[in-house]
Amino acid sequence: MTTPAAGPAMAAVAGALLALAAAAAVLCSPAAGEDAFGSESAAVGRGRRPVVPAMYVFGDSLLDAGNNNLLPPPAPRSVPPNGIDLPRTVSPRIGRCTNAYNLADIIAQQLGFKMSPPPYLSLTPLLNSDLLRGRGGANYASGGSGILDITGNGTIALRKQVQLFAETKATILRAGLVDRASLDDLLARSLFLISTGGNDFDAFDNDVPMSQAPEFIAGMVADYLKYINELYKLGARRLALLDIVPVGCLPSQRAITGNGECDPSGNSISQMFNALLRSEIAKAVVTSMPRLKYSVASLYNTYSDMIANPALAGKNKDFQREDCVR
Repeated sequence: MTTPAAGPAMAAVAGALLALAAAAAVLCSPAAGEDAFGSESAAVGRGRRPVVPAMYVFGDSLLDAGNNNLLPPPAPRSVPPNGIDLPRTVSPRIGRCTNAYNLADIIAQQLGFKMSPPPYLSLTPLLNSDLLRGRGGANYASGGSGILDITGNGTIALRKQVQLFAETKATILRAGLVDRASLDDLLARSLFLISTGGNDFDAFDNDVPMSQAPEFIAGMVADYLKYINELYKLGARRLALLDIVPVGCLPSQRAITGNGECDPSGNSISQMFNALLRSEIAKAVVTSMPRLKYSVASLYNTYSDMIANPALAGKNKDFQREDCVR
């Protein structure tokens, strides 16, 4: 039940929704006169100043901007025609699991950046000067990864992505271009974006029976909140989460149903995860992350709306019987 990459139609439809989620987490613009992004890597999108100092991205193929292509086999890689519709100024053109910009790019553009921050693996071992000043950010997402360490083959699990961010913060402090207090202030005003969990449902195609779904999903959410809490302790204060699509409506699942329609049992585990995530993060914010401002954008509803109303995605009435996304 691997989560699909966002195709062009999904990106177009979801863009406004996800931008609103990011904006809700951001809440306010930077102070007048603030240089929100250095000149090296931050050509500003749409002619306006970014509303946050930096954006830090975690998750799976919906957000991966090229990390997997820098990993050794057997990590899945982006190959042509992915990237075919990206502007020629974008280099490298291959790395995203889409034909053009992905959801990380779309949200970054809505915040005033040109695109997603660069993939973390492209910045090591020498980080760029913007990031060493606590600006611009980095993208740690890895296509095919999940919340659980066992998910993905050679990918960067969420636990490791958070560890890489911790290493990034330590590297910034060692560089000495910004002091700890200033860095903490920059991180508190930056956006942390996460989309993960869908690939973990592959377990239901293997050795986890559906009867154990409540316990399995409870474990997923508990681990997810643990990693969010680690980001909070590292300085995250503005968080945008993307929930899980209706996995029973993925082409891979509809192909094995008798009539080609969505699989209700698959959708039920997405609904279970999404509901539990919302309720548990609300509790966690009260008990252990009181200064966290967060928003959860519903990819589930966006995807469902596209299937129910194909015109929203620029599709005809036969959309339900075609591949929904690339």
